[in-house]
Amino acid sequence: MIGLTTHLSLHRPAGVSRSSLTTGMLAAGVVLSSLLASPAALADKTEDAIQYRQAVFQTLAWQFSPMGAMAKGKQDYDAEEFRTRAERLALLAQMPWEGFIAGSYDGDTDALSKIETDRAGFDKRAEALMTQSRALADAAANQDLDALRSQFVETAKTCKGCHQQYRAD
Repeated sequence: MIGLTTHLSLHRPAGVSRSSLTTGMLAAGVVLSSLLASPAALADKTEDAIQYRQAVFQTLAWQFSPMGAMAKGKQDYDAEEFRTRAERLALLAQMPWEGFIAGSYDGDTDALSKIETDRAGFDKRAEALMTQSRALADAAANQDLDALRSQFVETAKTCKGCHQQYRAD
């Protein structure tokens, strides 16, 4: 920096001190570097959002699948396991929505850009999943398999309805 300042001092305008010139150069460098870094930072944020919501949905599926197998009679019903998975599902159902940020509908994602243009409809579907998942967890506390089956079907319909509207297959 000393060499740069010394070199610049030979060409600095009259009335401009060496320290203000150096401070100005540093400020300009910071602004320039932040401008150059912004597209990369934005791309990283977008990719992080996509990866985040995909991870949450994979975790949702991990919880959902065994409950489906139990509800369909393809796996022995275990009331405690079902209850645990339903509680986890209710918690997880609250999480992926913050990952649907502007500009995150291109790239390695099945989410449609329609989410941005119909955010109110998308948010309504998200709220429905949270509500149905909580209802499933509440039903699981009662351990009545018939009630669980019915609520499981309603929760699955909520997932499918959102996929039909906002996800590319």
